Amino acid sequence: MRPRTLPPDALLLKRCTNCATLLAPLTATCTSCLGTDLGIAPCSGTGSIVSWKPAPAGTDEPHTTAAPPVNAIVELDDGPRIYTWIEGDIPLRPDRPVRVTFRPTERGERFPVFAVCAAAATGRPALVPAGAA
Repeated sequence: MRPRTLPPDALLLKRCTNCATLLAPLTATCTSCLGTDLGIAPCSGTGSIVSWKPAPAGTDEPHTTAAPPVNAIVELDDGPRIYTWIEGDIPLRPDRPVRVTFRPTERGERFPVFAVCAAAATGRPALVPAGAA
């Protein structure tokens, strides 16, 4: 369930109520204290690509795209690593930041995907259009 006070584009993680460790969304037990009382907390939605691989042909996608999806592990700036998809081109340098966006699924849910960011004049990351990374 999504708390009403959060913006609609917030990426939600699990937070251990015992030790406050942030955890990946599908985690059931805290990796720091083994606690099972986990709440929900928003995160920055930014991170970097740890590993990636093009998805095999015929993969069911939660959204439509002209390019085949790229499976990836993204390490969030907030700590946890999550499995996701990358939209657009994969950066040649691993130090390029990525930012979460959401795509609707057929069931009406939101699926987090990441796109490469470019530093904007404001100092905040901005999405790079596909093909421009």
